[in-house]
Amino acid sequence: MKVYETSRIRNVALAGHTGAGKTSLGEAMLYTLKQTDRLGKTDDGNTVSDYDAEEIRRHHSIQVSLLPVEHDGAKINLIDLPGFRDFVGEIKSGLRAADSMLLVFDANGGVETGAETVHAYAVDMNRPRAYFINMLDKEHASYAKAFDALRAAFEPRMVRLTLPVGEGLEFKGVIDLMRMKFVKEDGQKVSYEEIPADLLPEAQTAHAELIEIAAEGDEELLEKFLGEETLSPEEILKGLSENFAEGGIVPVLCGSATALKGIRPLLDFLAHCAPDPTHTAYEYTEGKSEEIKTITPSPDGSALLWVFKTVADPFIGRMSYFKVLRGSARKDGTYHNVNHNSNEKFAHPLICKGKKSEEVDEVAAGDLGAVAKLDATRTGDTLVEPGTPDLQVTAVTIPKPTAFAAITAKSRADEDKVGIGFHRLMEQDPTLSLYRDPTISQTILSGMGETHLQVAVARLKDLVKVEVDMEIPRVPYRETITRKNEGQGKYKKQTGGHGQYGDCWIRFEPLPEGSGFEFEWAIVGGVIPTNFKSAVEKGLLESLEKGVLSGCPTVDIKATCYDGSYHAVDSSDMSFKVAASLAFKNIIPKCAPIILEPIYKATISVPEEYMGDVMGDLNSRRGRILGMNQEGRRQIIEAHVPLAELYTYGRQLNSLTRGRGVYEMEFDHYERVPNDVQEKIVAEYAQRREAEAE
Repeated sequence: MKVYETSRIRNVALAGHTGAGKTSLGEAMLYTLKQTDRLGKTDDGNTVSDYDAEEIRRHHSIQVSLLPVEHDGAKINLIDLPGFRDFVGEIKSGLRAADSMLLVFDANGGVETGAETVHAYAVDMNRPRAYFINMLDKEHASYAKAFDALRAAFEPRMVRLTLPVGEGLEFKGVIDLMRMKFVKEDGQKVSYEEIPADLLPEAQTAHAELIEIAAEGDEELLEKFLGEETLSPEEILKGLSENFAEGGIVPVLCGSATALKGIRPLLDFLAHCAPDPTHTAYEYTEGKSEEIKTITPSPDGSALLWVFKTVADPFIGRMSYFKVLRGSARKDGTYHNVNHNSNEKFAHPLICKGKKSEEVDEVAAGDLGAVAKLDATRTGDTLVEPGTPDLQVTAVTIPKPTAFAAITAKSRADEDKVGIGFHRLMEQDPTLSLYRDPTISQTILSGMGETHLQVAVARLKDLVKVEVDMEIPRVPYRETITRKNEGQGKYKKQTGGHGQYGDCWIRFEPLPEGSGFEFEWAIVGGVIPTNFKSAVEKGLLESLEKGVLSGCPTVDIKATCYDGSYHAVDSSDMSFKVAASLAFKNIIPKCAPIILEPIYKATISVPEEYMGDVMGDLNSRRGRILGMNQEGRRQIIEAHVPLAELYTYGRQLNSLTRGRGVYEMEFDHYERVPNDVQEKIVAEYAQRREAEAE
């Protein structure tokens, strides 16, 4: 593939809710331009973009994939995004690499949650948007209903570029409103015919609206329009492109990806109207300065590359996908990784089309490329030419995780491989996290949803040939006391030779929330030598790690050692450490211990019609509503909810809202569990201890 000037590059995110047909639309564009010899289908698992084993098995996209096509002197990099919000890291990184977005809708499905989510991201990133109403050949398809649904959901200034000829089983193709011709598409062949007489009035009205909006985008065209002169298709495109790049309009096209209808007008629009990379600004910092500056892609100056995706391939190793923000990336070039302060060698820059790649000598400014086997580079890193200022592109903001699973290797021999495998997966997906929680003695995998975690576990098996079990994690409770009490801890053991003797009297009392642990040495008269102080404190600290009710840490407690005795020969650090732990076990149950549970602040966004059901469900989960706000047609509910009730919340929210509800959660505080809940926790802990003892 030849090197294109920055002005002739189009980076377009292909987005939409799962099932809207965006991957099929990418396939249709490749096939129409004869860049593939067959039309791939998601159901058959043979599309160019969905090549990952999990994508083939699930029949939908779960990672960003690149589909570069060449049309009318332009290179169009289609960036196929996942439709599931679970893969928000891929969605946001891919969208940030784009300069505009084509949002695909099912003519029957209306506006679904995946489309709402990515549309909000595009608005936040200031990416121009166009809509494609797909599947007009399906039974009960309605262009008018879909168009009205888009207007109601997003309230943009929409401008129609194509109109359907027929709908459902009678769908024959589209009218190109710039050419004012019916586009006859027969596979890879295209021709233009006169508009059917019965559709001409509607087409003329839409054409007039199109010309008026196009004229607004350019002063010369506006003068020509006001002078009642005719605008050529090229002039219409010029006016639209300027207005579109500034976000003033949202072009709307239509067709059917699987029937190959409406594809050529879409390609014409992307090649001639979509903004080039110079319209997109990226924020960065320089050196140690925290001042945020912006840069737009330019061929001038030293190389500046931003890595937006990493793939851990079991055969070729790590593959890094990047966008050139300045200069170019060249074969055998050396680039400095600002994030990790290391140099990387680009042996062979690549242009990728799905899983296939083509070696190139240069990747130009604004273009998207890839390179294999970089040592330190990860998703989000910035690369510059050695010796030039360290510019660092700001990171993509990723929501906090909402799904958690406790994982264990099915074979103990594979435990080390689990950590290695997940580390490689986290390099390519920053929304994944793996950590050991000592409070509950479990290894926790966190991510953006149940599907996200399931895919990660499946990929782990492909990557390092290891299988793991997943289960709902235990809750990291805390324990504390509510009453002061005191007593003795005495350890006496006599064997041959020296024995063991430690005796300490300790008073325990509650402290205010957040105080942690305090230890006071109140021994007088030398009844216990001071050199045993640290042993007593250490014994208490170790005991605090496993409370008497749930086995979870005890917090907000003060211990005062005020009396005791010792033996000149048999006392030792070990004996006083054991004595302190015995004091803890003997006295704490008399201090009215209670269990504290983690409370999270949940922010839930739902369409208005589901608000009652969602609030009722939150109440059943011991949630406490903090407030509600309205954003457009959605209600934002804020609530405090126990973590124990949130582990399966995503599944229930999807069920209640038909997949249109989304939520985020963040730890807020600990508070006392109700008595009935505490009884269940204590019983479960006792059963677990019995099982472990067997």
